[in-house]
Amino acid sequence: MYYIADVDKDKCAETNCHLCTTYCPEANCINYSEEDKSAYVSVDRCKSCEICVYICRDVAKHNAIQMKWIDNLEDRFVIKRVGVVQR
Repeated sequence: MYYIADVDKDKCAETNCHLCTTYCPEANCINYSEEDKSAYVSVDRCKSCEICVYICRDVAKHNAIQMKWIDNLEDRFVIKRVGVVQR
């Protein structure tokens, strides 16, 4: 088991700052959903560096991202050869 960044969609949608998507060092790891008006993490890309947590908490002062065990994520997912599929 390992930690993954998890975005609180409600808090993120209120602020709409996009800083985490800008500062994440892993390409296509944190993306923005126009439908949810919130950032989301591609769990198969996240390296648990916690830079997004620092940016959201200390720079933007939003506290919308925290690290969670992968088994405790609220949004369920299935990893397939083509990537992650949300359920």
